[in-house]
Amino acid sequence: MKIVSLNGQRIEGPLPLDAADRGLTLGDGLFETLLVVNGAALWRNMHLARLEVSALELGIPYDADQTSTAVDAILDGCGPAHHVLRLTLTRGSGARGLAGNTAAPTLMCTLEPFDPALMFQPATLFTSSIRRSQDSVAARMKTLSYIDNIAAAREAASHGADDALMLNTSGKPVCTTIANLFLLKKNKLLTPARDQGILTGVTRQALIAAAQHIGILTEERALTVVDVLRADGVFLTNSLRLMRPVTSIDRQPVAQASLESLANALCETARLQCGRDPRLI
Repeated sequence: MKIVSLNGQRIEGPLPLDAADRGLTLGDGLFETLLVVNGAALWRNMHLARLEVSALELGIPYDADQTSTAVDAILDGCGPAHHVLRLTLTRGSGARGLAGNTAAPTLMCTLEPFDPALMFQPATLFTSSIRRSQDSVAARMKTLSYIDNIAAAREAASHGADDALMLNTSGKPVCTTIANLFLLKKNKLLTPARDQGILTGVTRQALIAAAQHIGILTEERALTVVDVLRADGVFLTNSLRLMRPVTSIDRQPVAQASLESLANALCETARLQCGRDPRLI
């Protein structure tokens, strides 16, 4: 069952969305997707902080108390099963014109069941022809303007791959359409730096901290295609799937390394927040 709230009010039936809402007409907004385990939104504070920082930079009004109250309300009584919580914040409804202002933003929250079997599943990648710009606001923020990612995902699917490996305009591998990229090289993690055109993922940050706790350091820098092909292991992180080992890129197998210690460390940080290992159903 899917639960929907709009500006703090639970909605039964069709969503009363204003046809002039800039999120609908221009993609003028932001979103966050959170995994809910045991009734708790995983890494909630980090997600909300990212939403607030991005909203402030874009000039979208953001009410931290209102958002937190809306999250509490939609999580109330959701039970121990896994869920997906999505927050969508738009600039709201206004007159035509790209630089226009609005009277008030729109905040929509949705909650629906999530299949935990999707976590930690292996992934195959296809290198997309679509490039990410290091200077783009849309590349480093979780905006509603996701058309590049959608096109890349469809391109990958047409080649039988699970996701698309995306390069930046300098030809450096940076991410996939929905995940951050990590390489395991001996006892070190390599991941593209923030200036490479990546979205700084919440799970990315959680993993870096968890890895350091077990003695695995992370180097954030520009990567090359050769780095990827010569790595001991390649994997992805995002907020729902958590970690996904990559088995092939462009139909070519990549090396497989054990990710068990990293997965255990990440899930332990999750357990401390939600009271249960997210791998447990």
